[in-house]
Amino acid sequence: MRDYFDHKLTTRAHFERLRAPELWTYGELQWDYNNCETDGPITEISYVEVCDPAVTADCKPKVIISAERLMDNSTGRDENRKIAMLLNETAGVMDYMVNETSLDCIYDSLIANNPTGQSPGEAEGYIDYRNRTGVLDRKHHVSTRHLTKMVKQLSRLITKYSSNDVETSIDWTLSPEAQDLVELLTEHREEIQEELDNTPVEQNWAHPPKTNWVVFPKVSSFVLYI
Repeated sequence: MRDYFDHKLTTRAHFERLRAPELWTYGELQWDYNNCETDGPITEISYVEVCDPAVTADCKPKVIISAERLMDNSTGRDENRKIAMLLNETAGVMDYMVNETSLDCIYDSLIANNPTGQSPGEAEGYIDYRNRTGVLDRKHHVSTRHLTKMVKQLSRLITKYSSNDVETSIDWTLSPEAQDLVELLTEHREEIQEELDNTPVEQNWAHPPKTNWVVFPKVSSFVLYI
């Protein structure tokens, strides 16, 4: 159980409070408010029941997929094959898989040779994100404060999954899936760092601008920030 804000190990009482944030102020949810600094850092790891290693010992990701790579013609066929190879080992699905030689043909038909994302040929009802309208109008305005936090969290995850985790004694360097994740997280960090470098320093506010607010009129006293 960890603090949502800074990932510090925390107590069950604090963790349960974090799971009901609507009942507490921002200050009351902070780690320092719920744990005494003079007692030193918490070192004993405790788990929510459904996440206990005794329950999740055999629960591991089989493959790491990137939607961005899937939609990129230079990497899409390899990503498509990763999905197909997994399905080809999945009971209830493997008996209905097409021949491996058809995989690239399917990818080309749906994505590579279909730049608009419209239904190609007889694929009735097919549509992907390239056909969506108004995406730029719905884009959120992010401050340098938020971008900096994103870079920091991505760096933490990259460090964790590219090393031997001292806290859990898991050597992530031995996991091909973890290394695939590190590669993808590194790509995302580079993109966010580039956005941060090109964002005006004065665009640094504590909360999103009103264009990003959503007001629920039937619950007039609440404003959701997204």
